[in-house]
Amino acid sequence: MRRISNGKLIVARRQFLETLAAAGLVAGSLPSSLRAQEAPWAMRPAGNPKSVNFVVWQYGKIYEQIARQFESDWGVHVDQLIEPNVEPQVAKLTAMYAAGDEVDVSQSPIQYLANYIDQGIAEPIDGLPGVEQYIRDFTPFTRAIAQRGGKTWGLPYFSTIWVFMYNDELLGKAGFQGAPFRSYPELLEQSRKAKKDGVSRYPILWVAGAGFEQLPATWFSMTHNRGGAIFDQQLEPQLGPGSIARETLKWWQNTFKEELADPNSLNVRFIPAVKAFNAGQHIYLGTLHHYYISLVNDAANSPIAGKGRVLGHPGDGKTIGYTMLYILTSATKNKEWAWKLLQYLGGRTKDGQYTQANRLATDAMLGSGYQSVMDSDLLRQGWSKWADVPTVLDAWKRASNFADVVPAVSQKWYPRWSDAINVELTSCLQGKNSADVACDNMIAHVRSAKAAVR
Repeated sequence: MRRISNGKLIVARRQFLETLAAAGLVAGSLPSSLRAQEAPWAMRPAGNPKSVNFVVWQYGKIYEQIARQFESDWGVHVDQLIEPNVEPQVAKLTAMYAAGDEVDVSQSPIQYLANYIDQGIAEPIDGLPGVEQYIRDFTPFTRAIAQRGGKTWGLPYFSTIWVFMYNDELLGKAGFQGAPFRSYPELLEQSRKAKKDGVSRYPILWVAGAGFEQLPATWFSMTHNRGGAIFDQQLEPQLGPGSIARETLKWWQNTFKEELADPNSLNVRFIPAVKAFNAGQHIYLGTLHHYYISLVNDAANSPIAGKGRVLGHPGDGKTIGYTMLYILTSATKNKEWAWKLLQYLGGRTKDGQYTQANRLATDAMLGSGYQSVMDSDLLRQGWSKWADVPTVLDAWKRASNFADVVPAVSQKWYPRWSDAINVELTSCLQGKNSADVACDNMIAHVRSAKAAVR
């Protein structure tokens, strides 16, 4: 074998790297499967725990899929504690924590994060291997929710924005082919004509079922779109006489008084609202997460598949959005392995891929909490199965962080206030009280909610 001197070895190595560079295979261009071998997410933590676990709410088969991959990659079993939706998941997590049970990773609805931090349930992730790489890739939505008090409290589950949707075929029958409303007066004009002409008994279906981000966020998104806010940055409610929030609620109530809005709106949250819309009896559906257009245009299950369109909010298009988090809990018995599991749910897998985020983008049209995923061709190609991607991304550019419009969402008392305003909003839209009374009551509920958590 021919020997190579140190000098020649350096030259040979340089030539090798230059060859790789010419092929685009150095530094950040290296395939993730090669880069990941030296990356924190590819390193095995010490020890061999019997199992790790997460407490989440159900979303398709994503947790079964990611748990199988974790077990295959690391040989450690994942106990999957999956509740049907948010409310029982929150109850499950808090009950397990109170009982002293081990919990490694959990989801955190944005309205509960402050309480999880205050109660010591959430564990900051700063200083763990690879955290800084994730933080650098956070979107503004993610950074706004995940970082507070100088600490980082989790990794992103998904991101979303609020939009309207419409049935293009039914809009055409009403005489407005290809011309969805561009202002709130125009929404009423189109709806009145469609109702008068017998095209639709109730042209508008609102997402107005009680919940944290259903009924209230429809009001929030329209208020913000009209130039208003729910709270200012000093956490004072902006719901007084003459406020945009109050005037928006009056307008909204009127859509029910004129029988332009389906009264069943008050009984449906996201998925039931989409199913009702898919029956083909309504022209407009609003407001809701952008990704539900994937259900509207689901060829296998939607009677109106191919007819659904995304519509940004009118005027300048301002809307709201957020990122939901996965958190590391202080109830873990093995922080290093819990961190590994958290990364599988909200970060990179062993091969260096954002596996969960990419799957959610391509299989369910969810947005990502990572800028690199949001900018990827993979996301655009995945979303194109269901919607006009430029329309959705244009609405995304116009979205403000939920917490900028409702900064009180990060307060411990917010969940109590949210429960109270659901009652007030429902009563108002049912015509049982006026928007003035509802807003006055919601202002008073701020004081009582604060007092209840002192």
